[in-house]
Amino acid sequence: MPEPEYATEELEQARNAVSDATVLVDGDATEDAIVNRLYYACFHAANAALYAIGEEPTSHRGTLALFGSELVIDGPATRDDGRFLNRMRDYREQADYGYDSIDVNTDALFQRTTDFVDSMVQIVERNVNDSKR
Repeated sequence: MPEPEYATEELEQARNAVSDATVLVDGDATEDAIVNRLYYACFHAANAALYAIGEEPTSHRGTLALFGSELVIDGPATRDDGRFLNRMRDYREQADYGYDSIDVNTDALFQRTTDFVDSMVQIVERNVNDSKR
């Protein structure tokens, strides 16, 4: 079983990635750079939620698979959260490895990412509080 501080550390990384994305948006950075940081915000928030329920993801694909099976199907995350996390992975891969530009509304993506991170924070807090009882 993972250490409780793993979830806290992952949430810190998620918040840092959101902060990085804010700087990039304000600085008129490329969509690719913004999407990269937004994906990592979601990735780290998802890892935090998984650690909070006792799961130990070992890769990006492992995180997505466990998120679907343990948090969407059997747990508190919504199907929309699961679809969003997968969509963010696709966007990030296109941004980092693709040859075509990404056609996304980064403002809407930024808002949805902060909503996703907030939802994962709630899952972590609920599970941390439950484990203290």
